[in-house]
Amino acid sequence: MTTVRGTLRSTETVESEASASTVSDARAAAVAGLDLVNNDLLQLNTVASKATGESTARAIARSRATRSHEASGPNYEAAAQAFRDSVPEGWQVLSITATD
Repeated sequence: MTTVRGTLRSTETVESEASASTVSDARAAAVAGLDLVNNDLLQLNTVASKATGESTARAIARSRATRSHEASGPNYEAAAQAFRDSVPEGWQVLSITATD
């Protein structure tokens, strides 16, 4: 019997959008609109600049949430497949290790 243990990471993301008179101010405001205690900044883009000088920026952050996960099978291949098949929606595999 083989057991596969690993760590899962949430795929949840949050977004923030802000407009300001300069690109740098719009980007700073978009980042300030995110919870960066529980999330990591993933992407920051300027999405619009108008002739009036106003710019809009969008920031995206990914959750830092992780959790343990495990599955067993008669051999490594079966245990690894059971592990992958049982990963809940909204989570992705970060790492796995096997024990006999």
